[in-house]
Amino acid sequence: MTVLIVLVVLALAALFVVSAINRKQELENARRAKQRKLRIQVEAIVDVVNCLEQTVPNQMIAKHINDETIGLLQQILILETGPKNYIESSIRHAMLRSEDLASAKTYANASYQKDSDAQITQTQVQLSEAVKILRHICAQGKITDVELEAYTSELSWAFLMVSVASFIAQGYKFSALEDRFSAQGYYQKAQGLLMESMHPNPKRVRMIKELSEIIEGARKTMSSDLLPARPLPD
Repeated sequence: MTVLIVLVVLALAALFVVSAINRKQELENARRAKQRKLRIQVEAIVDVVNCLEQTVPNQMIAKHINDETIGLLQQILILETGPKNYIESSIRHAMLRSEDLASAKTYANASYQKDSDAQITQTQVQLSEAVKILRHICAQGKITDVELEAYTSELSWAFLMVSVASFIAQGYKFSALEDRFSAQGYYQKAQGLLMESMHPNPKRVRMIKELSEIIEGARKTMSSDLLPARPLPD
């Protein structure tokens, strides 16, 4: 009888140990899964920030969005049970980047012009993601409704201009090759997008007018304040 009781106790103890181990493993798997999810979010936001930095002159938009990576990385740090040096370094890097973006305010090397249809599409996807992130930031009270409206307007203009500027650049390219037919085709594409848009930016009407003048041969390029020359790489 005593032996039976001992065996039962040992069996119950073994079950308890196995249950505890399983529970610990479940918690560890859940921790790792949450970290993976947060890291994916950080990577996605970094891609958006990179796009904004290269495309949109107003760097405060990129700054606000980059700030989101800091909060996510801090969550990853809290969840980490191993060495934390790499995460702490990532947080410092993100904070420095936000400081740089805030001090720059406008970025001279930003350009709406892209070199391929794939780049245009990818940029426009990232600009749309930026709007979603800004709405989330606004809902958290980190920016005001007025700021959200202003930033959203800038991003919708950038979305339009990525195609427009890229088409105009192609027009310039074919004009330089004295291929007037192809050049006019691109100028007309750019003008068509501007005419279809209802964006309130006053530059839109001026650009439509100047594109008509280019198509008619009355001028060769757009005014620099409407479409600055693409900065040369460093």
